[in-house]
Amino acid sequence: MYYFIGYAAGQLYYSASSYPNRFGGAGNMLCLPNNPKLSNRTTQSNSFIYGAEFEENFLRSDAINENIPCAFCRSLNTTSSSMFPGRNICYSEWKKEYEGYIMSGHWGHRASTYICVDAHPDYVPGGKADENGQVLYVTSTKCGSLSCPPYHENMAVNCVVCSK
Repeated sequence: MYYFIGYAAGQLYYSASSYPNRFGGAGNMLCLPNNPKLSNRTTQSNSFIYGAEFEENFLRSDAINENIPCAFCRSLNTTSSSMFPGRNICYSEWKKEYEGYIMSGHWGHRASTYICVDAHPDYVPGGKADENGQVLYVTSTKCGSLSCPPYHENMAVNCVVCSK
């Protein structure tokens, strides 16, 4: 059951090398509703929220530059839910809500959060304009301080959202 659907949004992706005097802004992503109740106050434009888009065709062959929707969901008859990175199946006694891949911004861009993106994503209708706000890439493993095995170099990281 959906509470609402909306738009994935976050910080502009530009790297420190593009704007060497700009280091701030939020590192997390938001799910903005498609039916906002907006303020009537203007700002000084010191902080911005941009829409998010896929920057590669990993999930679907037509994903590049597609704007990303999001949803706030509620599972019936559950008391908790959690995202498990590094897995595509739930632990025993948990129910799978969806599975996908960990995605985030590029390592050379501004910091962003890791999110679990459905393996079969939808797109925002009419949103393939390559506007480059918050951009997402599939996250890969890097051996060293991350133990390999059990992990392996340059592998996409699964994720699963489970409820209980």
